[in-house]
This record gives sequence, C-alpha cells and structure tokens, in this order.
Amino acid sequence: MLKKILLFFVALGLIGILSAYLIIQSVKSGLPQLITVKDYQPLLVSQVYDRNNKKIGEFFRERRTLVPYDKIPKNLVNAFLAAEDDQFFSHKGINPQAIFRAALANLRAGRSVQGGSTITQQVAKTLLLSSEKTLTRKLRDILLAIEMERNLSKEDILFLYLNQIYFGQGAYGVEQAAQTYYRKPVSKLTLSEMAILAGLPQAPSRYSPVSNPLRAKERQIYVLRRMADVGFVSKDEAEAAIKEPVKVYVRENYEEFAPFYLETVRQLLVTQLGEDLVLDKGLRIYTSLDLTKQQAAQESVKEGLKSLDKRQGYRGPQKNISDNSDIEDFLKDVQKKLISDFTPERIIMPDGKFADIVPVKTAQDAKEHPLLPPYIKIKDSVSGVVEKIDDAQGLVYVRLPEAFGLIDIDTMTWARKPDSEQRWDLAAIKKPSEALKKGDVILVKVVADQFTSTRLQGPPKKKGAPAPNGPDLGKFVGLELDQEPLVEGALISFDQQNQDVLAMVGGSSFAKSEFNRAIQAPRQTGSAFKAIVYASALEKGYNPATPVMDAPIVYEEGGAAADDSEGQGDLKVWKPSNHSKSFGGDILFRNALVKSLNIPTVKIIEDVGVPWATEYARRLGIYSPLNPDFTLALGSSSVTLYEMTKVFSEFGRLGKRLSPLLIHRVDDANGKTLLKTISLDARFEKEIKSIDDGFEERRKSYLESLNAGNKEEDTQKKDPKKAKLDDSIFFQDQNQLIRPSTAYVMTTLLKGVVEDPGGTGGRARAVGREVAGKTGSTNNYFDAWFIGYSPQISTGVWVGFDKEKSLGKGEVGGRSALPIWVDYMKAAHEGLPQMTFPVPDGIVFANIDSETGKLASASTKKIIRQAFVEGTEPTAASNKAEEATDFYKQDFSE
Repeated sequence: MLKKILLFFVALGLIGILSAYLIIQSVKSGLPQLITVKDYQPLLVSQVYDRNNKKIGEFFRERRTLVPYDKIPKNLVNAFLAAEDDQFFSHKGINPQAIFRAALANLRAGRSVQGGSTITQQVAKTLLLSSEKTLTRKLRDILLAIEMERNLSKEDILFLYLNQIYFGQGAYGVEQAAQTYYRKPVSKLTLSEMAILAGLPQAPSRYSPVSNPLRAKERQIYVLRRMADVGFVSKDEAEAAIKEPVKVYVRENYEEFAPFYLETVRQLLVTQLGEDLVLDKGLRIYTSLDLTKQQAAQESVKEGLKSLDKRQGYRGPQKNISDNSDIEDFLKDVQKKLISDFTPERIIMPDGKFADIVPVKTAQDAKEHPLLPPYIKIKDSVSGVVEKIDDAQGLVYVRLPEAFGLIDIDTMTWARKPDSEQRWDLAAIKKPSEALKKGDVILVKVVADQFTSTRLQGPPKKKGAPAPNGPDLGKFVGLELDQEPLVEGALISFDQQNQDVLAMVGGSSFAKSEFNRAIQAPRQTGSAFKAIVYASALEKGYNPATPVMDAPIVYEEGGAAADDSEGQGDLKVWKPSNHSKSFGGDILFRNALVKSLNIPTVKIIEDVGVPWATEYARRLGIYSPLNPDFTLALGSSSVTLYEMTKVFSEFGRLGKRLSPLLIHRVDDANGKTLLKTISLDARFEKEIKSIDDGFEERRKSYLESLNAGNKEEDTQKKDPKKAKLDDSIFFQDQNQLIRPSTAYVMTTLLKGVVEDPGGTGGRARAVGREVAGKTGSTNNYFDAWFIGYSPQISTGVWVGFDKEKSLGKGEVGGRSALPIWVDYMKAAHEGLPQMTFPVPDGIVFANIDSETGKLASASTKKIIRQAFVEGTEPTAASNKAEEATDFYKQDFSE
C-alpha cells in the first residue's frame, strides 16, 4: 500500500515537472525575439531649429535622447543600482532573495509596497513586454531576463535600462531627464542631482522634484544612504549631498516660441515621412523660421489686437472685491503666479521644501525701476485691485503685488461700453468712474516705472483746478487699463531673396485655438484685391497716367419673378460707391489705386473683363474660388492671407514666382539627410495643381492675348524690342509669372499708396524704408488687411473675428492691420541695409502732372515722378487751365 502511495506521488511529481516544463516551453515560445544593443531602436525626440540653428521646438511621443554607456557617470550608474538592484553585477537576471523579501513585505502590508524585480527584469518589462500584472507576465519577465543575461553584457543591459526608463515631465532616459530637470547633460550632474533622478523611475509622479519636493527629497535621502551602505560612496559624501540645495527646472515650453509654425511643419512632415519617423526617430529638422523675427511678429500681433480691442470698448472688470482679507489673498495669489512665470527655477532645500522664490533685484533694476518688484517688468500685463478713484484729478489708484500704480484718465478715455456702431473717438469717457469703481479687479499694463502726467504738471490753470503733479504722485508706477482681446489676427512674412518663411502667427493664442488663420482662413480681401486688378490692367494697355472716370454708376441684373406672368419682376441693383461717398470725375489710374477708389476699379475690371482679371490672379497663385462678376474687383471673394501675401511678394520680386520655403533640411538621427528644401506650397499641392495644370500651354496664349488685347493707342507706342525682351523671359524662366516691367510699375504704384498724401497706407512710412503695399477693408468693417513689402521682406496682416462681425465703425485696414505690419517690419529690418527696389530693363521715369497725367510743366501744381514701361510714357506737356466744377463729380443718388 505504501509503495502504491509513493508511486502515486512520484507520478504526480513527474506530471507536475512535465507540466511545468511544458508551461515554461510554451511561455518561452511566445517570448519576443531577443534583441541586441545594435537592434535597439527606441522612440527618440525630433529637434526643430530655426534658420540660425536656434532650437524652437520638439516633436515626440517619448522625449528621449540616447547617451552611450561610457558617457554616463559612474556615480549615476551606482545611484540606480543602489536604488533598484545593488546586486545587479552578481545575479543572473533574477534575485530570489529580493523576490522573497518583497513578497513578505507585501504580505505584511496587505498591498504592494515593495518590488523584487531586478534591473534586467525591468528592462524586459519596459522594452519588450506589456505592463499587465499577471502571473504569466511575471513568468515571462523572469524567463526573458535570464535569456538577456545569457546574451547581453551587464553594461549592455544598463545601457538599455538607463536610456529607456521614464522620469516624468515627458522625459525618457537619463540624458533627457537631466536636460529636463537640470538643463544640463548627464556628464555635468552632481551627486545630489543624480540621487534624485535615480529615485524617480519607481514612481515619477509621486517623487517629482518639481511638483512633490518633499517626497523627492525623501527618496533622494534613501538613495544616497543606500549608496553609502553598499560602499558606492562614503557616508560623509552621502550626508554632504543630502545637505545640498538642489536647483530644478520646470519643463521648457517650446510651444510659446512659434506654435502655429511648428504645427504646420509637423503636419507637412507627417504627410511626407509618416508619423512614426517624425515623432519617434530623433530627426533634426532645420527650418526657415527666424526666431527673433517670429517673436517680434507675435508681440506685434498681440499689441495690435489689444489696441483694436480697446477701441471697441471696455468689457468691464474681472470681478469686484470689497473685503480687505480677500484683497490680500487675491494679491498673494497673483504674486505667486507672477513669480512662478518670472523664473522656471525651483530650489529644493535640505528640509524638502522649496525655497521661497524671491527674485533678487539687481542694482541696475533698483536704479531703473525702483518702484517695481523684480518679477514685474515694463510692458507686463498684471491683475490689480482698484483702491481709489479720483474724478477731480482724473486718476485711478491701483494696488499691485508689492507695488502701487496710477492710471491717468487720458489713457483710458477708450473705456466706453462696447458699441460697434459708434466710432471709438466720438464716444470717449470723461471721468474714470464711468468705467471703474473701488474694489474692481482689473488688468493693467505697466507702462512706466514712475507715474507722470503732462496734464497735471505745472501750476493750476484756474482757481479750484486739480493740484499739479506733486511729489506724492511720483511714488506710483505708471499704468494703463488693459484687457485681453477677443478679436483675432494673423501675420505671415517671407524673405524676398531666398523665399524663407520668416514668421507665421496664426492667431492670438495657439492654446485657445489651433486654427491657423494665416494659411487656413479664406476671408474677403476688400480693397487689397485691387492690386491684382490694376496689375492685370497694366498688361491690357493701361499705364499709370491713364485717366479713369470716377462717377456714379449703377448695374442692374434680373428679370421676371417665377410667379410674375407679366415679366415685371424687380431688378437687382448694384450701385458701387467710394468709401468717402464722393466722386472725383476724371482721375489718373495711379491715383485711383493710391486712394483706393471703388468706382474707377469697377470700371477697369469692366473694361479688361472679369475672366482676364481672374486668369491673372490664378497666374499669380490665387487658388481660392473667385466671384465671376464685377464685385471681384472690390475684394468680394474670400482668399487666404497666404495667397495674398505671395502675390504682393511676387510684385516685389519683379514677377517671379514665390515658393515659400518652410524647411531647409531634415536629417535622421545619424546625420543622413532625408529631405531637402520643402515649400509651404506642398501643403496646398492639390489646390496649386489645379491652377498649374496646363500652365505652359496657357503661357503662350497669355502672351498672345497681351499683344492682341492692349489698347490700340498704347500698342502703337510700345517699343517692339522691349516687347520681345519681355516675352523672351517667359520662355526662358518658368518661374516668371508676369512681365518684370509690369511688376515694377505695380510696385511704384503701391509705393504711392504709402508715400503719396492721401494714400491709404501712409502709416507705413514709419518703417523708415522704401516699402510698397495696400490696405484692405470690407463691408461693415468685417475684415482689415495690410499687405506690403520692402526689397528684403514681404509681410501680410489680417484682422477680424472668426465669426464675422464688425470690428467697429471706422476700423479700416489702415487703422486696424497696418499698425501691426509697421511694428513687425520695423523690428524685422533691424540690422538690414537700406535698399531700393531693383529697376528692370525697359523702364523709364517721367515727371508728370498729378491731375492730368501729362508731362509736368510750369503750370503744374503737383509733380509726381512715375515709372512707365518704355514706350507708354506721356509725351505731351500739361497745359491745363482752371477747370469748372466737373459735372461728373456730382452724386445723383439723392
């Protein structure tokens, strides 16, 4: 009987052993193929640089930068061994003692409090297997760890481990962790910094030195003392490292640099290379962006939108606080945020708490800004609380964190209640109490480190007048009432020489909306489109001195209504008018454009034909749908800022095609070039193909139509040699879209928009360089444009609401968009030499009478020096006498 029992248990044991063997073999067969270090292809972060090799962003799924094992400091390796697996170099992949010890600790705690996995097992788990918590997965870890130990060296396993593990804040691997938390490479880390990193992999969020400094310190102490216990460092070294303050950094936010531009680059590269390559393979992407100009563009758009938003009126305070303790709490919260934004640094003290961030005011700061704390700078927008309103002196007293400021009524007269039907300058408030009251929480802009007011300076002008600006007012900071804009805007800028996309701003805030209004938002162009119509007319025989009639005109269209059997249906009537509601009779072609008159423009497109103007726009790169009627001339069609800015750039490039470069080069992680120059046009390949198809065939018909369609009198004047010269260029250079001479004359007309008295773009003179451009405004002030260029840079600006509504009465392109353009162009040209527009062959200059267009004479009141295509310049001198009131200047609308 005993023998049978023994045989049963022996058989049972053999069955158990066989079953275990079969299970192990089954699990083994399902293990992933063992990799070597050479096969290791982790997810790497792709770096993006501007054209001056400044880093502007990253693309990644996992932010990782590989570092060879021999470049990792010995103490950093030892810190991880002490924290995770101090017997790593002695075991064969698993540590039975550690597993048993962890099992006991977990049983006692009733939950998982300790792990027994070796570093090899962790590599197997993170690199090759899933993170599921099952016995099968644990067995797979163990078996794979044993296999790895048989095939890889200990150093290879550590290389895999230290480059693979996650450290929080999006950082994978020790190099990226060092850059993220300390902004230095691993080779520069101190012992105290290494110990914090070594404590992170167990629970990156719980032990984060940025968000949980106390737990990070506790974990650091554990690591350092373990290093001392196992002999990696001395106890004195460990204790000294424990007592060291450690400076850590909040992760750098590259999205603030050029978010719309970066997203455009990412989308284009994903299309070209695939998402995995772009996000995972550590590419180095060299773009055309100029970071300095991009930052200037973002600041210009921000300030321009704020100015426009103020003209629309004041939407009121954020809230009102009356209780003193609530005011104190509010100001403390504002202070904390300001200080946090001021510096990304955090210092963990030996007690595990952050040191108070007290920005030190330098001697220079103290001298230049004595009334401001160091974390508030001139031009900053800060929340504050209204302490007092003095209507008699026209002052608002505002309390800020550690500062007191004053707002002068002269700077807040705009703070009326919003009303788009009333001009902002006709509805100014007279006293501060019309907009604010005590306890209001308001946004203010710091404009001066010491308040001054010309209004309050000097002795009182009469008895009972406000006291002059005395010494007490000099103790306050100068402030202006501010508010965050609701209106949107966009800017795009190109280098005229090498075609780089220098800057791109797609909206007021990428965080608020990722919609890129610079390239994705077709909007009515208004008067900006006139430049294309006038250029097309130059190719049809018009010249700058051609007279055009500016007189009332009515177009009727329609017929019988469907239910009107007598055929007496109402006609649709379109009566275009000028913005000024007045008419000027005969006016020169150039002056009609300079003053952006509607009636002459409509008559021009009626003469040259809508199909011709449409085809001309297509030649210049406009791919958006265009209205097939006379309203096209006044910008009724919706076109993107990208398309319009390209057209103006091509005028400045003497008619040569612009293919804006977005990317200069893309290299892989090994330095091999994957892609060379990529144009932003690639993003619109389908749209552009639709206008490029048949381009070569249309080139010939284009030239034929030019010669056949010119006005007879101008055709006779044209120099045949000049015509041949222009024509030959088209056949030699496929990128020559229009005649160089036509493009140059167009540039001189657009210079007149800026330089002539009465030109709608007069504000652009503030750039202080030779520039050309055109304003654009639409009905009801829905959209405002300015597009212009110098010999070096072309830039377009659009302003409007996403959901169309009025920007406010009088908010035309010259008021709403042009100031943004000017601010940016002034900054963008810093350091660039003064240049003039190049003059092509076949251009002559003539001094003409600004009214008659004939050659200037002694009787000419205003002389204009104007460029003409050779053979089209006037030959007769002006001999005008005083004219009677022009019959056609009268408006018969009433």
